Amino acid sequence: MKRLFLNVLILAICYAGAVSCGGNGSSKNRLTDIATTEDSSANVNTITQSLPSVMVIPSDQSLMDAGFLTTTQVNGKTLYNRDYNGYLMANNDAKLLIQAIQNSFVEIGYPLTDLEHSLKALAIEAAMDEADNLAKDAKTLLMANCSPDITIELNFSQIQKQVSRTQNSKVLQYSLSAIDAFSNKAVASLAKTDLDIGLNEYISELLSKDIPTFTEQIAAYFQDIVVNGREITFRVALDTASLINLTDDYNDMGDTYADWIREWVKTHAKKGTATMQRNTAKEIYFSSVRITNHAEDGTQFNAYDFANQFRKAFLQTFQIKNTNATQGLGDAYVIIK
Repeated sequence: MKRLFLNVLILAICYAGAVSCGGNGSSKNRLTDIATTEDSSANVNTITQSLPSVMVIPSDQSLMDAGFLTTTQVNGKTLYNRDYNGYLMANNDAKLLIQAIQNSFVEIGYPLTDLEHSLKALAIEAAMDEADNLAKDAKTLLMANCSPDITIELNFSQIQKQVSRTQNSKVLQYSLSAIDAFSNKAVASLAKTDLDIGLNEYISELLSKDIPTFTEQIAAYFQDIVVNGREITFRVALDTASLINLTDDYNDMGDTYADWIREWVKTHAKKGTATMQRNTAKEIYFSSVRITNHAEDGTQFNAYDFANQFRKAFLQTFQIKNTNATQGLGDAYVIIK
């Protein structure tokens, strides 16, 4: 009952802001609502198509420079501890710039996942995970709670620059990187360096002139994924106790489990687009796998859904149990028992 209450509270917080967690709290008017504009001829009308939801966050570099990103080693893997709340509280200028960038996207019509509203839900989710003895990074929780289509990472600094032998001047520099939340692929960038201007003056006078070139790159990428599908990775690996190898034949024709997996991916990836990167007895791995943006019921289709389709097909074909171990939006992962 306690966990149910916390879940409801998280949803309430995400819904509270007019631009929080996708703006209106609906899965419609999102990137995934594309049934009316995507067709078999690959034609798309981006004017009538809703824009992708975005979320502006401080970059890892900004967090690290300010002392709000630490790492720990667990079982040979590097885990990141990102303190977004601490960074925003200690860096008011960066917070102002994030808010201004967010406002610029809202004015254009992009659904916005608001960082500060989301962090409130994040604190509750973190408390829930702590009670369940789960450890999740802040960025992972942000992506899972509000699932923005595009994350916009801000790298921000103000440095003292010597303008004469006796005088220094504070100059502003920042960069923006738009990252596809599914594939972690950089899709747009903007960099401004050595701006000899106050932050408030830049926001009021120049930001609106710089943002359009950035959003045009995002729009171009967005049109591509509407037509050609999202890019994800797909990994199939064997459990250590598995009784099969992927290189084993499963019929008298010499077809292997790896052959079947490859053909399944070619059939179910959009337009057959996928690149096989690794093919061993214990694992097969594909990158640049294109998948549709929406399921048959119009809801978002992601890596977990793709992996689940595979899991059911593999079980039905071979009667071999397997598990959908997908964690992120864009990394599909199935473990064969």
